[in-house]
Amino acid sequence: MSKKARTVAMAAAAVLAGVSIQAAPLPGFALKAQTEHFSFYSRDNAKVEADKAEKFLGEVQNLLGSRFSGKAEYYRYQNPQELAAGTGTYAAGITYPRSGQIHSTESFHAHEIVHLVAGQLGNPGTFFQEGLAVAIGNQAKWQGKDVNKLAKDLAKGVTVSMLVASFDRMDTDSSYALAGSFVASLIKSHGVAKVAD
Repeated sequence: MSKKARTVAMAAAAVLAGVSIQAAPLPGFALKAQTEHFSFYSRDNAKVEADKAEKFLGEVQNLLGSRFSGKAEYYRYQNPQELAAGTGTYAAGITYPRSGQIHSTESFHAHEIVHLVAGQLGNPGTFFQEGLAVAIGNQAKWQGKDVNKLAKDLAKGVTVSMLVASFDRMDTDSSYALAGSFVASLIKSHGVAKVAD
């Protein structure tokens, strides 16, 4: 084998090795299901709702006028502690739109699927990202309660600019309800297409 052929073969092997490494699930996870846009991985054979997630992804793409390109990895954890050990964030879910990963404690997580699609639109800041995910993914509810009812008491004496600036430092029960109420009202007043723009 010539030096050039050996170099080409080594480069091809390196590319193939890189592809197989990227395609492997995170340690401790096993492939549970696949759809057109998702590969679902779980620990301890935890349930995933693959068809429901795929259908909702299509709905959100149509609603926002944005497409998620590629195939997302959906990692299903048993609880927030396990998710924190894997991602460094204590939460019920977290999405990394650029790498196409959803990490969730839920078998179907509409809120995080909204983040996956909305992440293709740009980054308007955490307040608007979470507000959109609550308005659409949580159907304008937070912890099962209407965000407008929750926001009435929470918003007294607070301006939108204050909320935007301090969102990451606020208690999540307050910040997510307020952001969801604000974005839901934008959608109601101007329509989802203008909000997405």
